[in-house]
Amino acid sequence: MKIKHLPIMMAAFVMSFALFAAPAQAQKPKKRTLTISTESGANLFIDGNQVTSPAKIKIDKRAAINVRVEKVGFVTEIRNYDNNGINVIPKTDFIQLTKDEAYENSFVTNLANQDIDIKPSRNTDESWLLLNRIVTGSFDVIAIMDKATGYMATAWSAKAFNSGVVRTRLIIRTTSSNPLEYKAKLVSEIAPPGTSVNSDESFRRWDRVLRTYESVIPDMQSRLAVN
Repeated sequence: MKIKHLPIMMAAFVMSFALFAAPAQAQKPKKRTLTISTESGANLFIDGNQVTSPAKIKIDKRAAINVRVEKVGFVTEIRNYDNNGINVIPKTDFIQLTKDEAYENSFVTNLANQDIDIKPSRNTDESWLLLNRIVTGSFDVIAIMDKATGYMATAWSAKAFNSGVVRTRLIIRTTSSNPLEYKAKLVSEIAPPGTSVNSDESFRRWDRVLRTYESVIPDMQSRLAVN
C-alpha cells in the first residue's frame, strides 16, 4: 500500500462510520411532546393511569413512559417510549388494535370452572359408558379414568391464539351412588402467548369456554337423563 493513499482511505473510513452512527443521533435528548390516540371504545393507560384519548404527553429528557390500550374483544397493545436521544419519539401516534382470536372463538358462560350437576336416569354401567362416549367425542386423551370410584379427567387440550394460549379439561366425579349423581367441571384457563400447556403458574381461570366444548356438559345433562 502506498503511503500517499492512506489519508484518502482514512477519510473514507471516517465518513462511513459517521453514516452508520447517524441513526443513533436521530434526536438530541431533550423534552418531547407526544400525542397518543386510539380507536373508539378503547381504554388508554399512561404509566398505569387511565387517560382520555387523544392524550398529549410530555416526556422529559432521559425519561420513558409506558402506554397500554385495552378493549374487550381485542388484543391488549403495550408500547414503551424511551426518550434517550437515540429512539425517535414521534409527535403523534395512533394505536390500532387487533381483534382477539380467542375471544372470537369462545363464549362467556357460567359453565366455566363450576361444578355442574349431572343426574342420570340410567344405571351406573350405562351412564359410565355414555359418559365415556360423550367425553371422547370432544377430548382426544383421558388422563385418568377410574370406574370404581367414578372419577374421570381428561388431559389438557391447548389451543394457541394471537392473544394467548387457552387450555381446557373436563373433570367428572361421582357424588352419590344412590341416587346416582355426578359433578362435571369444564376447566378453562388462559395464559400469555407462547406459554407451554404445562406451565401451571402462568395460567389463570377464564370465564369463557371455547366453542369447541360448548355442548359437552349440556349433552351429558340431556342424554344421561333419557332412558
